[in-house]
Amino acid sequence: MIPAVPHRSSSAGGRGAAQAGRSGRAVRQLVGSLAVAVAAWSAPAAAQRSVTVNAPADNPLRDGIPVFTIVGAGFVSTDFPLRFTLQIATNAGFATGLLADTTVTGAGTSSIIAPRHLLPEKSSVYWRGVITTASGLQVNSSVTGPRLTAPWLTLLSPNNPNGSVVYSKRPTFTWASAHIDASAGRWQYEIRVTESNGNPVVVGRLDDTVYVPARDLEGNTSYRWFVSAWTNARDSIRVTSAASFVVLDPAVPPATILFQNFPNPFPNERVQATCIWFDLRSASIVELQVLDLRGNRVRTLIPGPAFSSPTPFAPGRYGRASEGSNAGCDPRLSWDGTDDAGRTVPTGVYLIRLRADGVETFRKALYKGR
Repeated sequence: MIPAVPHRSSSAGGRGAAQAGRSGRAVRQLVGSLAVAVAAWSAPAAAQRSVTVNAPADNPLRDGIPVFTIVGAGFVSTDFPLRFTLQIATNAGFATGLLADTTVTGAGTSSIIAPRHLLPEKSSVYWRGVITTASGLQVNSSVTGPRLTAPWLTLLSPNNPNGSVVYSKRPTFTWASAHIDASAGRWQYEIRVTESNGNPVVVGRLDDTVYVPARDLEGNTSYRWFVSAWTNARDSIRVTSAASFVVLDPAVPPATILFQNFPNPFPNERVQATCIWFDLRSASIVELQVLDLRGNRVRTLIPGPAFSSPTPFAPGRYGRASEGSNAGCDPRLSWDGTDDAGRTVPTGVYLIRLRADGVETFRKALYKGR
C-alpha cells in the first residue's frame, strides 16, 4: 500500500502562483503610471489648451466688417501648424445661419477679418474661435452673443419722422454708415433730392457723408431725399428720408391762404374799413371779391382800380401795410362797406372770397352800417 502524500507541494505552488499574480499586477500598475506620466510630460492635456477671441465690445456693433483676433494658449510645438477658424452665425449652435467660416494657418495668434462682405445689418449674431492642431485636436472658444450688427446706412438730417423745416435754400444733408475695413475700400454714395412727384432736382455722387447742393432749392416746396451707398465688394443699400422737408423762405409763404379780415365786425370808432390779408404760395391769377349771402357780387377788389390787369401775382404776402405805416393794412385791399358803384351796403353778413393758386377760400365779414 502506497502511503498518501501530503498536499504541501500543491499549497506551496498555489502560494507561489498568487505571489506571481500580485507581482504581475504591480508591474502593470507601475508601467501604467509611467505611461501616464510620460504622456503628461510629453504633451499637455486638451483641457490645458485654450482659445479666446478678441473682438469689438460695442453693442450694436459699429463695424460692418469687424476684425477678430483668435489667441491660443497652452499649445506645444507638436501641435503646429495650427489652423485658426472664425465662425459667425445667426444662432448659438452654429448649425444653421452660418455667415462666416474662415480658416487660416498660423502660430499662437491670428487676426481674421471676416467676412469680406458686410455682416447683415440690424441682425443678432454669435461668434466663436476654433483652433485645430496638426493631429486634428479641435479646441473651441466660448461663444459670444447675441450682438446686434451695425446698420449699414442711417440718414441724419433733415430726417424728422414728422417732417422737417430747413431755413436755407442749400440745406446740409448728413448721414452715417457702418465702418468698414480698408480691405473693403471706401463707401461710395449717391444722393437724390426729389419733388413730391418724384422728379429729381438734385443728384450728387461723393465719398463723404455730408452734402450741400450746388444750387438753390425752391422756397416753401416739399422735398424728399434718399441716399444709395455701395462698397467695393458690391454690398449696396438705399435709404429714403422718413418724411418730407420744406425749405422755409420768409419772403415766400408756405401756402395760399385768406386770413380772417379785421377788425370784424366793422366799422368802429377808430377805423371805417376792414383789412383783408392773403398769402400767395406761387405765381397765380388772383380774384378777390365781396359777395352777399346769396353769392351775388357786391365789390371786386382784384381785379379792380388798383389791380386792373389780369397779370399773375408773384408769390408773396398781400394786404399788409407798407413799411413805416401805422395803418396795419394796404388801403388797396381794404373794404369800407360800399359796392362797386360806391353805394353803402346794408348792414349784415358778407362773404370775402379769394380765388388763387387753385384755391377758393371764404371768410365772413360783419358790416355794422354807418
